Amino acid sequence: MKYVKMLGLAAVAAAALMAFVGASTASATVLCTQEPTEGVSGTKTKGTTCPEKEAYGAGTEIHAVSEGNLVLTTGSEFTEITCKKGTVSGKTNNEGSATETVTGSASTITWEECSTPNGACTVTTVKPGTLEVHWIADTFNGTLTSTGAEITSNCASIFGNIHCIYKAESEDLGTVTGGATATADFESTPVNIISTSGLCPSGPKWDAKYEVTSPKPLYIAAHT
Repeated sequence: MKYVKMLGLAAVAAAALMAFVGASTASATVLCTQEPTEGVSGTKTKGTTCPEKEAYGAGTEIHAVSEGNLVLTTGSEFTEITCKKGTVSGKTNNEGSATETVTGSASTITWEECSTPNGACTVTTVKPGTLEVHWIADTFNGTLTSTGAEITSNCASIFGNIHCIYKAESEDLGTVTGGATATADFESTPVNIISTSGLCPSGPKWDAKYEVTSPKPLYIAAHT
């Protein structure tokens, strides 16, 4: 089973969503209710055009739920974290267009039932941050980018509590795969870390997978 890479910690997640809202044209992306068509004017690029009036508008609610574990791989038994559940939710800020990519504000990123091999962990989202999705040419998919997400972890160990801070600064988290039920996949995505302990990892990576439960369907297109 493929792990989900989450936004930010997983991040954001990301993962998320957010949820979820490569790449190709960073300035042109919309989220579409229908399978995008080929381009017009002689072009034949798959997924170029969202049919008229079928783009999701500003304020669209996005919600995603993890499938399987969210895993932070660190190479250290003291700070390798596995969370069994997670969600990401938020809203789009705009519709997107041929000259503007769609963006979103994450409102909630959760991590549940987290632990290391040495004890329980509490993982908390301090700042959900923002998300962008950029259409990947010749697909119905997009690259998800998180900015400003900040997550903290407090994990028990034989040395006492280990507190670490993870931060996403314009990080490409992974790929949103469009479809009747869209998914967001993050495989070994590097995560920035602010060390608060000598036992915090160096160069951690997150693996995770989310199912976008709303909206459905969800496809990524270049423009309307």
